[in-house]
Amino acid sequence: MQLHHLPPSTPAAHDSGTTAPPPGVGHLERPGTGASPGWRGMCLLALAVVSLLGQGERSRVDPRFRSPSATLRTYWKAMREGDVNGAWECMVEGRHDLPRPGMLWFLPPTDELTLAAFRSLPVSSGRMLVSYEVRYRPRGAGEVYRFRSADEMVRMRGEWRIARPIGNARMPEWQPSPPRTVDS
Repeated sequence: MQLHHLPPSTPAAHDSGTTAPPPGVGHLERPGTGASPGWRGMCLLALAVVSLLGQGERSRVDPRFRSPSATLRTYWKAMREGDVNGAWECMVEGRHDLPRPGMLWFLPPTDELTLAAFRSLPVSSGRMLVSYEVRYRPRGAGEVYRFRSADEMVRMRGEWRIARPIGNARMPEWQPSPPRTVDS
């Protein structure tokens, strides 16, 4: 017998009891099916996100209360005009029963009232102390009077309100102008 003419024998395969993974590249899912969203899914998702933008409640900030200085100007304008409700709107809790500079009884009738020299000190987020100068010219007087005042301001839903007055303002003694003679 000539052994070199016999086909080589294959050794017996060892069976581990588990199936072997298939050879080659695994099965690929088509785009748009299965776990990956594909371009169509991404377009639908983007459309859903865009349609939800702007669906919340609109934020409307009253321009009279957009900044601490705007709120204080609104408050003093209401004081000058005798608008009690307008002044109370500028406050955090509405009406304050304690008298303070700026209340309706405080100033004489004026021809002019301006606020200037604002200085602010942030206390915390949405809370600050503001000091400022009130300049006014009493009706019929030529001289401009001034005094410093300060308030604690609080930001509520994007609008600034007066939380409470700070200290006492010192207003110079007001002297009414002498009576004018009337031409006869």
